[in-house]
Amino acid sequence: MRAAHLRAAARAALDTVYDPELDEPITDLGFVRSLTADDGRITVRLRLPTSFCSPNFAYLMASDAKDALTALPGAREVTVLLDDHHDSDLINRGLAADAGYRGTFGHEAERDLEELREVFRRKAHTAAMERALTALLRARPGLAEERLGEVVLGDLPDTAATRALLRRRTALGLGTAPADPALVDDEGRPFPPGEIPLRLRFARSVRISIDGNAHFCRGLLRTRYPDSAADQAPRSGDEGHPVDAAPAAHGTAPAGHPTTTRENIA
Repeated sequence: MRAAHLRAAARAALDTVYDPELDEPITDLGFVRSLTADDGRITVRLRLPTSFCSPNFAYLMASDAKDALTALPGAREVTVLLDDHHDSDLINRGLAADAGYRGTFGHEAERDLEELREVFRRKAHTAAMERALTALLRARPGLAEERLGEVVLGDLPDTAATRALLRRRTALGLGTAPADPALVDDEGRPFPPGEIPLRLRFARSVRISIDGNAHFCRGLLRTRYPDSAADQAPRSGDEGHPVDAAPAAHGTAPAGHPTTTRENIA
């Protein structure tokens, strides 16, 4: 594969790698510091908003980036490096050796990597569900919150918010048929009508936490690396949703998020 084609393919592959907490592609966030691709060799350097971003988030993104690039047909050798993080050396050694999550962090990795992914998939689904249903409530003023349990996926308009919800449901193994209920728990079960307003408020708090963190972390990255502003894609606004949160630092614990401490790496 020619260098230009390999680089384009590598960039597209990185577009599929998401920050697990912020639920945005690392390319849109500006976390990809550099990308070189030539003669089947791909090297990527990643950067994060702070040196103390949670090691589990950092490892997930770096590992996912390496997996996505290694899967490319023209890739013969893939190197992913994390810059300027307090665990950069540890993470970079683990990635180079293909040691895996537990092999990289040893006894500190109390949780399995897939278990971590599941936590963030559920949060992303909750936020995506709230975005789509709140947009529907705004578009249909006569629809009461209590009746959201009657809404099925086929009732949702074909928007970015709806497509995002379908992607999140697919990641969790939930149904995506037009007749499937739109408001469900992490197992795909509908909520009793009396619980719907409370469940929607909880989902909104998760979404606000994610949106607020994303807004804050973008600003932190631009402060730490002024040149990163050119690499950040404008946020879509999620079909008109404002980013209406009191943000917390990347890797802190709003709405049940794991913290940044090494003790909480699992």
